[in-house]
Amino acid sequence: MKHKRKQLDRRGPIAKRRRGLATLEMVLALPILLFIMALMINFGTLACWKVRSLSMAREAVWSTRWPRTGNSNPRPNYWPQGAGTRTAAEDNVDQLDDPRADLPVARGPLPFGTEVNGELLNPGRGLRRGSASITRGYPMLGKLGNYDLEANTYLLDDKWQHLRMGLNSTRQRRMPVIYVLSKASTDTVAAYTQAVLAVLNTPLADALRPMDNDEEYQYYGQRFNWGTRSPDFYPRLQRFCSLDYDLATERVDKHVERIEGKAERDADGQVTRRVSGVPERMTKSFISLYKRVIRAIESSGGEIGTETTTLQAKIDTLERFLQLLQNN
Repeated sequence: MKHKRKQLDRRGPIAKRRRGLATLEMVLALPILLFIMALMINFGTLACWKVRSLSMAREAVWSTRWPRTGNSNPRPNYWPQGAGTRTAAEDNVDQLDDPRADLPVARGPLPFGTEVNGELLNPGRGLRRGSASITRGYPMLGKLGNYDLEANTYLLDDKWQHLRMGLNSTRQRRMPVIYVLSKASTDTVAAYTQAVLAVLNTPLADALRPMDNDEEYQYYGQRFNWGTRSPDFYPRLQRFCSLDYDLATERVDKHVERIEGKAERDADGQVTRRVSGVPERMTKSFISLYKRVIRAIESSGGEIGTETTTLQAKIDTLERFLQLLQNN
């Protein structure tokens, strides 16, 4: 016990000499802690304004996206009046110009003197840049001076809207804007005009009425409540989007086949391919109409009289004509 008391007595003066050092350590460490805290506040403020500048750059470029002008959008309250914003048009983005879209019909060149506005269909055009810049002082440790922030963001603003093409509505054709077609000669224009007038003023108008406005179809349709709409026998040229002369010639030849009809035969005279022409289709349609009328008359309890006899005579005549067409 005496030995332990001696040891306690020895530590006693040392403990007495360390009294008050905690306050001194706090005084020495406090400036360092305050300096670190000031740096943290400065960094947090700078990061906050960096985010705001990026947001303001996006606001600037999107507020001027067509058809907006930016004048109708109020300036955000968080952005000081002295801070700058601006937008500008940039060059095309070459990386977006996909070579798979580099086709003659879309980007040119085309034959026969036709020019293509290839730049209009360039997917990399219309790049705009929005920028925001600001200069501010640090909230802590003002002797550090000011810091400058600048943010940039980009936007592709090119959607090919009809108004941007100078068109008043979506019903207007975009072809004259995308393509500059070669002009036809004066002789060609005059020949086309004469051909159109000849079709409109043809003396065969009455003979061509059954092609889409037949009186018998309308009469029987109204009589038996089938509807008064007549079949349209006019052949339509199959649509295609190409300036290839060989392809156009092929489509025209097929169109002529659908008008005149065609039968291909092998060496033994057997038909290997057959295309029904307008006369054959009309003949089959009228045969079907007359047979339907006869069935309607018979089903209504009427006896076979002059009308059904006349219709049957027409059917016999048309069937002989159809056999003649199919044998040629």
